Amino acid sequence: MKKIVSLGFDEARAEARAAGLAEGEAQEKFATAKRMLALGKSLQDIMLITDLPMSKIQELQAEIKSA
Repeated sequence: MKKIVSLGFDEARAEARAAGLAEGEAQEKFATAKRMLALGKSLQDIMLITDLPMSKIQELQAEIKSA
């Protein structure tokens, strides 16, 4: 029984780690897109480099303009 509980804990820990890494990667993509927008790069270039959807890049652009 102890081994089964340990396996469940290890799986949950691995899932939490993967989720944290994915969140960090997403945040870095948004930060990169914001820097590129500030430099005047095209939306198409930002999309190609960050792999973010155009709609998210346009949202970031609108946020920057309204700030």
